[in-house]
Amino acid sequence: MFAGSDYFRQLAVINDDSTEISVDEPEESTSNCREQSGNTKPKLLRKRLEYTQDQLQLAYEAVQNGISTYRACKMYGIPKNTLSDRVKKKNANFEVKTGPKCYFSKTQELSMVASLHALADAGFTITYRLPRIFATEYVKANIAQFPKGSPFPAGMPSNGWSKHFLKRHPDLAKRMSEIWSHFGSTAVPESVSIWFECVSKYLTKMGLHTVVQNRRQVFTMDDVELKRGKNDATFTCLFGANANGNLLPPFILYPHTFKLPTQNKQSELKYAVAHQDTELTSGNVLYQWLSRVFQPWLIEENVPRPVILFLDGHRHQMGYFSSQFCHQHQIVPVSLLPRFVHVQRPLSVELIESIEQFWREEMQSFGTGRFTTMDPLLTPVLDRLTDIAESIIRDGFLRSKIYPWNPEGHMAEGTQPQPDENRSKLVLFRRMLESRLTDQELDEFQARRHDEEWRGPVEHASLFQVWRELMDEIDSVETGACSDMDTTQEGDGSSGEPDLVAVKEEETGECLLDFVKEEPSVDFGD
Repeated sequence: MFAGSDYFRQLAVINDDSTEISVDEPEESTSNCREQSGNTKPKLLRKRLEYTQDQLQLAYEAVQNGISTYRACKMYGIPKNTLSDRVKKKNANFEVKTGPKCYFSKTQELSMVASLHALADAGFTITYRLPRIFATEYVKANIAQFPKGSPFPAGMPSNGWSKHFLKRHPDLAKRMSEIWSHFGSTAVPESVSIWFECVSKYLTKMGLHTVVQNRRQVFTMDDVELKRGKNDATFTCLFGANANGNLLPPFILYPHTFKLPTQNKQSELKYAVAHQDTELTSGNVLYQWLSRVFQPWLIEENVPRPVILFLDGHRHQMGYFSSQFCHQHQIVPVSLLPRFVHVQRPLSVELIESIEQFWREEMQSFGTGRFTTMDPLLTPVLDRLTDIAESIIRDGFLRSKIYPWNPEGHMAEGTQPQPDENRSKLVLFRRMLESRLTDQELDEFQARRHDEEWRGPVEHASLFQVWRELMDEIDSVETGACSDMDTTQEGDGSSGEPDLVAVKEEETGECLLDFVKEEPSVDFGD
């Protein structure tokens, strides 16, 4: 899946930018001609002459040696107009081309093919729709190369163009069969193991095996949908974070029925906003997040390059804009496993559920007022999220085995009993409950947890009882999981001591935000 040549290097040796690629049109048969009424014979279409590049070259050389154009055409089976055009313009290019003029030159197409191969290497699924997105965005990004405007009559290429594009590049068409969606729900452990193996090879090939071990350079992005009521408009929020537990400012997509805040107001917000994209180029949403949120945050925090970005490539599709932006700014996107992304979701369900829970609580306190903007509700949610985000994010990266990068750990889990699925929900409920307590009340609960009777204030007795039962249930789940693990390890002869060396805190130091305001220069190989 991740194998293949480095197509960006091939572009350096291509010198002919004007050579155009043609689409072979199907030959029309005389059987398709309608017979005219009466005794008139059906109109016969002129048969297309088929010839090779060698025949064209021999005919051209024959004319140069004194043979007439008519005779050379008869000798070698070359159309008269084709040979005459070569002779008059002294064009020694003997490439055989049939059909109408192509929209892109060879160099332009190979540039898009190189980007598509790079995405396939990184685990992104290549679909028939993706070349159309790339072609549309390529024209927009390089409009100076098209003086007459977009070459596509409808503003975007057709399905037929995409079919012929893949026919001209069969090596890219082969990558389309390398998708993960054929894995069934019963093959999750197997497919995830294969994914880890392929990504490990890709990271080694790109020279990123040391980068993936730096928690400040490993990122992920996920989204959550928030709305006020069942039939109300939906706001899509994109959240990014790194393995160090740093939560990036969110990117909020407003429905088109809502007006965006003014520029002055946006400068005061703790997040970026934009309208939801409804065009064919769905990758524009990801490009907006990369350029308006991710890249500025990397510069402000002085994060060394390159960085690795794990995301759901099936949901957040990469376009030409996004691909080129990542290549220019040393951002290496890697697609998580489609359909089973929840298995390796670094921004775990626990964080998403916390956001949704905080949102519902803010909605209740907001009342029935008119809902025209996100700021009055989202700002308190972000403030409350700051207190718990770091530990949840780090735990999510650890459980997904993305940081520390641990493919063997995920493979080993397939043979060991899994912890109770309710544990994460219990921990989330405990954190939410404790967030409602004052520090003094929580300290008192912890100090009296093992007392037979509650000796504190009477009004806290019921709450203390709920908290203690919750803590006991969490402990029982963890104890059961540990006992199962110990039994497995005894059978393997391994030590029962948990291995904590791999998750040791790194000596990253502190960075002054006002000291470096440009991208750190790092040698990033091809």
